[in-house]
Amino acid sequence: MLGLLNAAMLAAPAPAEEMTAAGADVPEDAHISSRGSLIESTSEKDHLLGDWAGARTRLVERGIHFQAGYIGEVMGNLGGGLKRGAVYDGLFEAGVTLDLEKLTGVWRGGFVRTSLLYPHGQSLSGELLGDLQTASNIDAYDSVALYEWWFEQRCWQDRVSLRFGQQLVDQEFATTASGALFLNSSFGWPAFISGNTLNTGPAYYRAALGAHLWVEPVKDFYLQAGVFDGDTFDDRAGSPKQNPHGTNLRLSSEQGAFAIAEAGVRLNHEKDARALPGTYKIGGWLHTAEFADVLNPSHQHGGNFGGYLAIEQNVWREAKNDEGFDQGLSAFFRAGLSPADRNLFSFTFDTGLNYTGLIPGRDEDTFGLGVAFVRISEDVRGAERAAGTGVISDYELALEVTYEFLLASWWSVQPDFQWIRHPGGSRALDDAFVLGLRTRITF
Repeated sequence: MLGLLNAAMLAAPAPAEEMTAAGADVPEDAHISSRGSLIESTSEKDHLLGDWAGARTRLVERGIHFQAGYIGEVMGNLGGGLKRGAVYDGLFEAGVTLDLEKLTGVWRGGFVRTSLLYPHGQSLSGELLGDLQTASNIDAYDSVALYEWWFEQRCWQDRVSLRFGQQLVDQEFATTASGALFLNSSFGWPAFISGNTLNTGPAYYRAALGAHLWVEPVKDFYLQAGVFDGDTFDDRAGSPKQNPHGTNLRLSSEQGAFAIAEAGVRLNHEKDARALPGTYKIGGWLHTAEFADVLNPSHQHGGNFGGYLAIEQNVWREAKNDEGFDQGLSAFFRAGLSPADRNLFSFTFDTGLNYTGLIPGRDEDTFGLGVAFVRISEDVRGAERAAGTGVISDYELALEVTYEFLLASWWSVQPDFQWIRHPGGSRALDDAFVLGLRTRITF
């Protein structure tokens, strides 16, 4: 999703709290992705195009919530990697969410969403870096595509949600809200899934047909699980041209299915909580397609799998400012494991620190320092040795330093620096140094 507000500390994917803006009860879009949260308010100050003379608010009151945003960035490789140079990337997204209770007056707890996506520009990683983790999380195949279309039903005071349709797993599972600040893709949809499943799995920039169940049996504890199309590209070789507009609905045993489950605890997230908030998650994923053995490609494994954990904790909080905006330091850590005999990555992790309000007078700006690491599996290394490869793979590490300036509630600017150690997962390429500038606009 697009937008310029930092992703809030929302672990629950479906039941969203309500917020009040411009005098209307507006259902907050609870879905969190690696690109941050989408529009969460109809207040005129939160949109470049304003409140449409009050029309936006009236539509939301009737259950129709339009959303649109744009990300643009310039990123350059200062040295190392494949070659020096700079590229421009852009990403436009627009969608509408319908609250069926407000729209019909009778259908309680029903929601429908449809959105489209238009990524465009050059690929920094493909053309200049040669890295494995992808330095820009909006890097994608250029095409206008149908993105999401799903129906969701909530019940039991919004403590149960069931969603059917084309949807995004990277908005719901294995997320960290603090990681949404960073531009490197590994801080969003994690490398321990994207690098080990078919065509990165059901995530940006191709949503997947599937079903998703979310349950909060007791306060502060949730369970969620989902089953989805195993190959959103509809091409095991990875060509995005087979499904360029996101309209193919091909399901087959060859593609398999992608299943994922997660349990999480969210502590001290209430507005009046005195203790510092934290979120703790553990989960696992399974893909039912066949995966070739790394050392013996003629042998096929009947499936692939992995496990993960994620920890996110506020560690220090300043006093709230006059507008009630929370400032302080938060930390996050996320790691995943997968079997070495059928995967490129056997172990990956990402970790970092975020500080909101670091500079006096800039209470809503956020500084971030993060590290993302992927280790090439020992079986891949063994296959390279057997083949007589000159430089044996080992790991790739990305160190990122970034700062998001909130210039207006609808506009942010974010300078970014990344050091890519061993791009491509070995010493074959020199370390790359990336400098970038991103802007986000909410229309």
